[in-house]
Amino acid sequence: MDKTDFYKTLDAAPMVPVFYHADIPTAREVLRACYDGGVRVFEFTNRGEAAAEVFAALVPFVAKELPGLLLGAGSVSDPRSARRFLRLGAHFIVGPQY
Repeated sequence: MDKTDFYKTLDAAPMVPVFYHADIPTAREVLRACYDGGVRVFEFTNRGEAAAEVFAALVPFVAKELPGLLLGAGSVSDPRSARRFLRLGAHFIVGPQY
């Protein structure tokens, strides 16, 4: 995915939910509900101790169950965390320095 693809997806469905929950099944349910409502870009925030673990579980769920959804990591405040989420499969990173 390049920037052009990202912006085309965002233009088609311009609402981006920002969400965190430590419970994987709950996070999956919220992703599914947002997707069913037309969301195609979703920011999962790095705001809890389990954020990376939950994000890692969401990536294969999105790939299998939610075609076309771009899943990114938000509230990322340092390059090390950005690299971690990118390695986990983030399509994009949101943070004060990025």
